[in-house]
Amino acid sequence: MLVRDCMSAKLATVKPTDSLETAETRMKAGGFRRLPVVDQGKLVGIVGAYDLRKLLDRLDGISLHDIPVSAAMTPDPVTVSSMDTLEHAVTVALDRKVGGLPVVDNGRLVGIITARDLWIAEPRPLREWEPMHETHGLLGRIRRRSTRT
Repeated sequence: MLVRDCMSAKLATVKPTDSLETAETRMKAGGFRRLPVVDQGKLVGIVGAYDLRKLLDRLDGISLHDIPVSAAMTPDPVTVSSMDTLEHAVTVALDRKVGGLPVVDNGRLVGIITARDLWIAEPRPLREWEPMHETHGLLGRIRRRSTRT
């Protein structure tokens, strides 16, 4: 599977000069935890809810309306291509310890893929349901219980 198969192509973005209040409003309205930051059509950063909280903890009493996105964003974020494999995206996200990767093709932002997208795309079976555990774990307990009655 490729990144393009699981990425979100409907994008909400902010500019570096937008206020953090604008970013927070867009995140809440769309149910997002992060937004790509775009300047003149080019990806220049990413800002997340965690960045907002971290900044607010340091700046007591200052309104989000007074702070530009550029003050909290991560500049030049790591990206993936829509043609990259999901395995590659997972590796990049884990190596860089990020929860979202902007998707860029030919210098243009085309989507975003998040940890949630990657988890849903590559679910891992629960150990209890693997064949080697048919006599142990949850499945084994169910089998033993059903044979007793």
